[in-house]
Amino acid sequence: MGVLQLLLSNWHFPPVPVLLLLGGLWILFREKPRTPLTGLATLPILAFAYANVFPIYFIRTGFSIASTVAATSLPCLFLTIVLQRLLSVKIAGRAEYSDAKTTKDALLAFVSATAIVLVTAYTPDHCFTAKCKLGAILIGSSPFANFWFASFFGGLTTLGSLLALYLVVNRRSALRG
Repeated sequence: MGVLQLLLSNWHFPPVPVLLLLGGLWILFREKPRTPLTGLATLPILAFAYANVFPIYFIRTGFSIASTVAATSLPCLFLTIVLQRLLSVKIAGRAEYSDAKTTKDALLAFVSATAIVLVTAYTPDHCFTAKCKLGAILIGSSPFANFWFASFFGGLTTLGSLLALYLVVNRRSALRG
């Protein structure tokens, strides 16, 4: 009971992450028919949960932020691939996207996710300007905002990168077999 009480007493409910959470829940439970993009709806849900849990147990370092990004993007990736397999969605043909361009774009997205992790891991915690205080009202206090920003945007770019690499591997295996 002590861990549950600790978790619930430290939860934050800033408006922007909560609205994205509600949008993700709406898509997840109300969207019919399901598509592989339904897996993307879990991203704001996981980002909100991890932004509330990770600051309680971990200090903000590059490793903890990267762990948050991985914990957000990998379940979304798994759900998207499972939905793609279950729904038998056709993957884009070779004429539309070349493997080299897809791989280059995936690596660029992964570099962007790494930059997001580094920026959120090493931003200062103090807030003095009016613009910064407005951001704290809309997105939440500094520990929550840092973990949420990294989890949401870093998870989104990492998910895009991993999906693109999965596309290349899947297309290559389809050409061989």
